[in-house]
Amino acid sequence: MQQSWQQWGEKFAQLSSREKSLITLCGFVVIILGLLTLLIEPAFEQNQVTSQRIATTKLDVQRLEADILLMTAKLRKDPDQELNQEYKQLMAESQDLSSQLAIMVDSLITPSQMAQLLEQVLADSKGLHLVSLESQTAQPIIGNENKANLASYYIHPVRLELTGKYFAIVDYLEALETLSAKYYWRSFHYSVEEYPTARLVLEVYTLGTRQEFIGG
Repeated sequence: MQQSWQQWGEKFAQLSSREKSLITLCGFVVIILGLLTLLIEPAFEQNQVTSQRIATTKLDVQRLEADILLMTAKLRKDPDQELNQEYKQLMAESQDLSSQLAIMVDSLITPSQMAQLLEQVLADSKGLHLVSLESQTAQPIIGNENKANLASYYIHPVRLELTGKYFAIVDYLEALETLSAKYYWRSFHYSVEEYPTARLVLEVYTLGTRQEFIGG
């Protein structure tokens, strides 16, 4: 092993200054990406769990609404006590799912506060330059605004793009992680454009009860 290191050291010493600088820069970038992964991965894992809960709730609601529509048609055609009882049970289950989602939404930061929060944390940070802060188009949770139960629930994404040095970006992400306000991370992209300046593109989202414009 020692001999191998010695051989690598000799080869490295024979390289030109430019080649040495490129190798050193590549090694530094690899270390940076590794550290960022350690910082961001726990947040994304939690987001995946929450996103799965939302997706499951959406599927359950869609299934229930289809069952309710079918049951309504049957009752109109042939009213029956047993069918009526099943219909009431489906309605109760649907309302329960809606209540669960309402609790989830109430625990999150409001859409109107989302962009303001990201910008405020950025203003308190040093060594960062804001490139853009944009509210993306709100998306209905169940994909159909004509649905009765969850038609008023929307996903509100915000896209943030900034530049700065590695440790300034890390400090900003850590500040976001320690906030008491709850929201979800959708995507994250970090790249080194011209050392030591890097670019961060982050998209986060919250849930809201109406399709409002949230600033940015």
